[in-house]
Amino acid sequence: MKILSNQQINYCNLTRQTEQGLEYLPGVSYESKLHLKNAFFGLEQKQEALEYCRQKFLNSRGETSYLLVEDPTGFTIWQEDKQVNISDSNQDRDIVSQIDLKDLVSKMRNIGGVQIKDRRYNLKFYSKCFVGNEAVAWMKSELNLSTGQAIRLGQRLIDEKIIHHVVDRQKFADKFLFYRFYWDEI
Repeated sequence: MKILSNQQINYCNLTRQTEQGLEYLPGVSYESKLHLKNAFFGLEQKQEALEYCRQKFLNSRGETSYLLVEDPTGFTIWQEDKQVNISDSNQDRDIVSQIDLKDLVSKMRNIGGVQIKDRRYNLKFYSKCFVGNEAVAWMKSELNLSTGQAIRLGQRLIDEKIIHHVVDRQKFADKFLFYRFYWDEI
């Protein structure tokens, strides 16, 4: 178990082979070992984070390395994983760039696509829109994309002026945010 600051580690994208295909995960690299996120504790929970990390390390009998990383938001526990590899981000970008947007939009707007409907939020009415995190879930399910790839594909739809955030304040995100196809504008 090591206690580090976020400047001492390298954040990276990792991949892991599953039965469904390649899974993309956020991770860190430290001393030639790759780690996946295990838990997060707020700044006020330093003692709990230390104890949790120590217990995990002891339970693994020292066979798995654990990192306790402090950053301005809190403490993240990273667990070594020997089943992951560093992602080839060029290949990842190619997958997103090769998707036919015309075909994608047709599928998204058709039966079984994303749910486009009138919605309310904070007493405001937004017509003919869909939710970002629902679109991400749909892309992951229908196109077999990772979360990161789905977000990049959503942003590509924004960049290509096919969709936009309903009040044009947000990039595409895996959050409860409303987006609309430009041709659904009133």
